[in-house]
Amino acid sequence: MSSIAKLSVIVGFRSLSWSDRRAHLSLGASRTSGGRSLLLLISGLALFALTLGAGFAITQAVLTVDAPATLYFPNANSRPTYFTMHNVHDAWTISKGSGVKVGILDHSFGYDVHPGLYAGGKNFQNGDWGESFNNVSHHGFWMASTLREIAPEVEIYALGTYSSDESDKVDAMVRAIDWAIDHDLDVLTYSAARFSPENRTRLDSAVDRALMKGIVTTFIHYPHPGNLLPTWLGPRSGDDEREPDVNILHYDYSVVFTKQYADWMQHGTGAGYRPFLSVSSTSPVTAGFVALLRSVRPDLNPTEVKRILMETSQATTFEGNSSPRTVNIAAALRSVTKPQK
Repeated sequence: MSSIAKLSVIVGFRSLSWSDRRAHLSLGASRTSGGRSLLLLISGLALFALTLGAGFAITQAVLTVDAPATLYFPNANSRPTYFTMHNVHDAWTISKGSGVKVGILDHSFGYDVHPGLYAGGKNFQNGDWGESFNNVSHHGFWMASTLREIAPEVEIYALGTYSSDESDKVDAMVRAIDWAIDHDLDVLTYSAARFSPENRTRLDSAVDRALMKGIVTTFIHYPHPGNLLPTWLGPRSGDDEREPDVNILHYDYSVVFTKQYADWMQHGTGAGYRPFLSVSSTSPVTAGFVALLRSVRPDLNPTEVKRILMETSQATTFEGNSSPRTVNIAAALRSVTKPQK
């Protein structure tokens, strides 16, 4: 019996246009043995096909790749997670983030598709990216789901800010930050590329206003001195212009993007994508940790939050890389809730 399956992924993209948002993504694997064909449902990928929902245009292309009939992930049940690396279950005995408002600056939240996930939000995007805010479940939805996993009682606000034009994106982010100030949000998180110097001035001014109002920012690749800068469990990356403040596990097992996954199955490391590897998720995870702290100590200002997370962190070695400040969120919570002498 052959151990190779054909995985066909029908994906409708029309550039990055999100117009005509009907789901045109189907997954299946067929295996032929002795003249018989067996249709295999790959349940995990099918789930994400449904989750991504209506994010694809009508134009279709069929990608067929050879894949094993069985997908095996060695040590999947024993590999490190946020909960084991950062002591989250222990932290939950103290706080789950109740009453804290966290805004996510991103795109494709599926805002209308997942009404129970979001406490509110606003779309600051224009054009095709603006259209993706309500009905497309992609990067923003992923970040929100990860945040909910860390801080299950947090209030999540979807703030659509992405644009392929950096200047337009920064304009949207500035408006979103001012909206967050007006609506008394506690934390803002951003998980995308670094900014060019010419656009940093406007963004820095908006972040200064947020920090003055007590909002904690957890933006990756953003060196503003007041920003709580997270990075992966490893050395400083080339996108970080200063030493990061905290180290966060960079594997997220909650979401797989089906098109990229199929490309990885076909091309391996040449695909430029590794399933579950994620620097993006370090930002909402950090925001979740801030929410756990702010839930029990709403009086903590951004500087104090950063100091507490850094002082209670621990040095770790993960996959051969040393991390000086891996967050121990349970230790951080205990440091601010222990009885005063």
